[in-house]
Amino acid sequence: MGTRPILPYDCDPAMLEPSYDPPLSSCALCGSAQLSEHDWDLRGNHIHRCRDCRVQFMNPQYSDAHLAEFYANYGWKDGEMCAAPKKGLPGSREMSKQRAFGLILKHASPGRLLTIGSGDGLELSVARGLGFRVEGYDIDPKIGAAIAERVQAPVHSGKFTEVPFDDASFDVVYMDQVLEHLKRPAEYLQNCHRILRSDGLLYLGQPNIGSISNRTKTLLGRLGLKGKRRGKHYASRHHIFYYSPAVLCRLLRRQYGFDILVVRGSLKPQANPVTPLLSRWFPNLDSGFLVLARKRKSSAMIAVEPNRLAGAQGAEAVG
Repeated sequence: MGTRPILPYDCDPAMLEPSYDPPLSSCALCGSAQLSEHDWDLRGNHIHRCRDCRVQFMNPQYSDAHLAEFYANYGWKDGEMCAAPKKGLPGSREMSKQRAFGLILKHASPGRLLTIGSGDGLELSVARGLGFRVEGYDIDPKIGAAIAERVQAPVHSGKFTEVPFDDASFDVVYMDQVLEHLKRPAEYLQNCHRILRSDGLLYLGQPNIGSISNRTKTLLGRLGLKGKRRGKHYASRHHIFYYSPAVLCRLLRRQYGFDILVVRGSLKPQANPVTPLLSRWFPNLDSGFLVLARKRKSSAMIAVEPNRLAGAQGAEAVG
């Protein structure tokens, strides 16, 4: 595998001299043209909000060329894929994956499972150990090949909507810390619905822009009390969309044909045991959250009009 530039996981896209698309004229998730400016951050990126579905997103967004360059080097060292950074408690990543698949198994038997944005392959290994027939997806063919070699499992690559998955062919689709990276999340959610079997499960884990902590940071920024750290919680170096539990659950129900089974704070082990306990019922106490949803029988999705989305052509990016 050829040598690639070394970029740390916490590198700033400014190092790559980011380029941007034209501003979006409508919401990429519900198609509404009712957009308003909501905030801005330390990098000068503007955060808009859809007045209809209430989702927040960077606008304008990074160009496909910039994101392709960023993700081509993200998580590589000396030309080889390296593991994700070790943050939090020892073993917390593997434990959180174990808990996630344990939650899924409360609602379904092990079956065919697709992970989107397969990272370093940990989730594939954990799921297979619990009896799932695992497959992965990563947009970059070289990264996909490295993951496949590491975990000895099929990993698909290319544009997600063009991968030839059969309709109703998966029991579970798993996306953990992926949805916030996508420029065209509607395409992913619609395709997940298509490839899931009747009563199939969709697992989504993402940061919680509606958490008490993040709401407080937004307020302090608007009051001018965050200084050069204003909007740092948006992580706009690579996060593009910002979800809260209420917004994402409403979108899944109304727009994408899913029923919500579980919504709660993240399953990541934390030093403070109170937050994970309370966030089972009050997810906005946690800075991350998960949704487990079931494909609704005989459901029709509302298509987002692509011609209303400025800068919606080209490649996608998966973190």
